[in-house]
Amino acid sequence: MFIDIHELEKDALEFQETLKPGRIGFGSEIKQLEPLTTTGVAELLGQEIHLSGTLRTAVETICDRCLEPTRRPIDIEYDLFYRPMKSIAREEEIEVKPAELEIGFYEGHGLELDEVLKEQVLLTLPMKNVCREDCAGLCPQCGQNRNLAVCSCKTEKIDARLAGLESFKKQ
Repeated sequence: MFIDIHELEKDALEFQETLKPGRIGFGSEIKQLEPLTTTGVAELLGQEIHLSGTLRTAVETICDRCLEPTRRPIDIEYDLFYRPMKSIAREEEIEVKPAELEIGFYEGHGLELDEVLKEQVLLTLPMKNVCREDCAGLCPQCGQNRNLAVCSCKTEKIDARLAGLESFKKQ
């Protein structure tokens, strides 16, 4: 859905969208499991587009420790402001004020709601994705998922900075 600034000049736009899995490409590591539903309002405040609403879906990501698929439900509220790109397009460097760090930018006559929703989903996901806090991960020797079985690999914890001293022990 395209949010046109010319339409917002007339009146605020209330929206309710349901996007089927696969419509938004989140990348190869993220799979949308449920329809993405959003309801909200878009309005024009001067030159800024103000979007507020809710977003709900579920995605599947890969655990960074054990490489197993992990389901992540997403249920958030958003309150976003977008300014025209031309408002900052200058040749000289300018200082960005702390209040401006929360503002996005749009080019042309508006912005695409799908792109806004994609960004919100990606920002909601944790940087370090683990299936659970106590995930044991994979064995570095044999690759066994330590959540499913215990392997018989010998694990000696040697600080890499002290590994060169190992030769003194053998002499």
